[in-house]
Amino acid sequence: MKSRIFAVVLLIGPGLTLASAQTSLQIPLQFDFLNPGAKSMGLGGAFVGLADDATAAFANPAGLTQIGKSEMSFEARATRLETRFLQRGRLSGVISNQLTDTVQGAVFGESPGRHVGVGFVSAVYVDPSHRWFVAAYRHELVRVDQTVLSEGVFQKAPEEFTSRRDSPQEGVRKISITGYGGSGSYNVRRGLAIGATVAVYTFDMASVFRRFDTVGFLGPPDFAVELARATQEGKNVAVAPSLGVMIARGPVRLGGLYRHGASFDFVTSDGATPDRDGVFRVPDTLAFGVSFRPRPTILVAADITRVSYSRIREDFVTAQAIGVGREASFDLDNGVEVHAGLQYLAASRRFIPRLRVGAWYDPDHSVHFTPSPQSVTAVDRLFDERLATALSTGKNQVHFTGGAGLTFNPHLELNAGFDLASTTKLFSTSLIVR
Repeated sequence: MKSRIFAVVLLIGPGLTLASAQTSLQIPLQFDFLNPGAKSMGLGGAFVGLADDATAAFANPAGLTQIGKSEMSFEARATRLETRFLQRGRLSGVISNQLTDTVQGAVFGESPGRHVGVGFVSAVYVDPSHRWFVAAYRHELVRVDQTVLSEGVFQKAPEEFTSRRDSPQEGVRKISITGYGGSGSYNVRRGLAIGATVAVYTFDMASVFRRFDTVGFLGPPDFAVELARATQEGKNVAVAPSLGVMIARGPVRLGGLYRHGASFDFVTSDGATPDRDGVFRVPDTLAFGVSFRPRPTILVAADITRVSYSRIREDFVTAQAIGVGREASFDLDNGVEVHAGLQYLAASRRFIPRLRVGAWYDPDHSVHFTPSPQSVTAVDRLFDERLATALSTGKNQVHFTGGAGLTFNPHLELNAGFDLASTTKLFSTSLIVR
């Protein structure tokens, strides 16, 4: 599964009603679903049709049949993800030019999410007959550790004499999803292999969102006065399978993968309404890839991947919109990613260096909000204005990637890679021991 970034909406406040005017801002959430391994990263994530190292246990288990010797793989990954959120400003009405009411229009802040750690560890056993192969791995699928602070936007309905201000909100979110998988593949016949993975995923969510008063209507947030608090908590385990196929014809390899996303329960509490159960569903993935070696020193790879982001909407986005009567206003489109990469092997050089470049298209899959035609009151319309503005920053992105690999001897290989986009910076180093 390739890298995906999408935003979700947290609606909190006393009573969770429009009448109370305590609607929240968007609290963006970003996920890193990039395939493990620096080699895959350097090739733009185009690995389903290649899958020729230990990371195939996750990327396409059928590819394990290409491994000649038992091996282990270790990856260290550094991630920086920038998320934009509605921080302050005046969405409607005229600024007063006093205290915090000095900017006409929306002001978006950026919340950096950083993480450095071991992203992937795997071990592959190759049967001496080279008919069947088994692997075990640990993969850090999602890691979010994020803090966001919005100051509260100003608004004014045409029929009202005074302006309104959304309450400042702080969001502290911690989410992790880690997979422990077992994979197997089998050479059905020459040029055809099949594979499967069963992964056990652990899920841990511990998030707190707090509303604060302000120092006067136009003043800064007053963190000593908390108006409301909501939490999201979940800690459970789920199992999900993957199926892969690999077809080889001379210098061409074709790969296919279906990965079912795991589902996790969580509970939202705000102290004003009964606790609400929700379900976070990891998107399913259907991918097809091809790799081609026109010359022994040149490798070309490409993938196309369909991702069912709409699974996130039901019981996660909509569960948090219950109580405001806007569940149907939130939408999340499925997406199709396109990945491509090129590798050049300098066989005559010491350590046999391999240079890689790639790119991939990441479609906009943020949450969208459509104002309700039934919004007739000022409170309704201002609610729609806030949410439509906060959820307007999604966009298509093109990621540029690159990297290199070195083979020190038949038993030791080192790879490094990077993935850069306007909101994403990823760096990976992986070591393969045979």
